[in-house]
Amino acid sequence: MLGGLSTSPTRTLRRVLVLGVSIGLAAAGPAPASGRAVDRGGASARPASAGRTRIASADPAACPLKASATVPSGEAWAFTQTGAPTTPHPGITSSYTHGRGTWSNGRGRGTICNEDSVTGHASHNLVLAVGGAARISPRITRLGHLGAGLVLEVTVSASDDESCPSGARGTVTLFASYYQEHHDSLQLHFTGGCSAYDYTYGGSQLHVLIAEDGRQVN
Repeated sequence: MLGGLSTSPTRTLRRVLVLGVSIGLAAAGPAPASGRAVDRGGASARPASAGRTRIASADPAACPLKASATVPSGEAWAFTQTGAPTTPHPGITSSYTHGRGTWSNGRGRGTICNEDSVTGHASHNLVLAVGGAARISPRITRLGHLGAGLVLEVTVSASDDESCPSGARGTVTLFASYYQEHHDSLQLHFTGGCSAYDYTYGGSQLHVLIAEDGRQVN
C-alpha cells in the first residue's frame, strides 16, 4: 500500500466499468512485435464509431495486445484513447492509443500501441515496450483537478514509420483524476525523429486507470 493512503471505491467502480469493457487490465510485460494479426474483438476492441481499418497481419508494427477483461491484483495501469491529440498535429485525422501493464516495486512493465490515420498517407503504427523506472505520484493536481500521476519509461519496439525507428526512447505520463470528474491526461514524449509523436491527449475519449489491488490509487 502507498503509505496507508485511502482509495476511492466510487472512482474504482467507475474505472472498472469503463476500462473493463474497452481494454481491461492485464499485468502484461513488454510484448515483442510479432507481425500477427490483432484480435480486435472482446474487451480491447476499438469502438465501431472510430471507423478505423484493421491492422494487416503483414504490418511490422501490428499491435501485440490481446483482449482482456481481467482486473489484476497489485499495482497496475491502463488507458485507452480514441481521437486525435489535443495538441496541434497537422494531417492527423484520427488516432487510437491504448496500453496496459504494471508499476510494481518502482519498475514499469507493459505495452502501448499507437495508430494514427494521416491525410494522404497510410496509417502509422508504433508499439512501445514499457520498462525502467516508474514514478507514482498520488494526490497531485493537474488542470485544477486532484488525481494520481504515473511516469513510465518506454522504448519503441516496432514501427512502420521510417522517421521513428525501433530503439528510440521516451516517456509516457499518465494522470487519472479522482471522483466522478473524469479529467484524465496522457502525454507522450520521445527523442530524435520520434519527436513527431510528442502527443498530449485529454477529453472525454481518454480513460486512464492507475490502480493498486483493483482500486484507484488515492
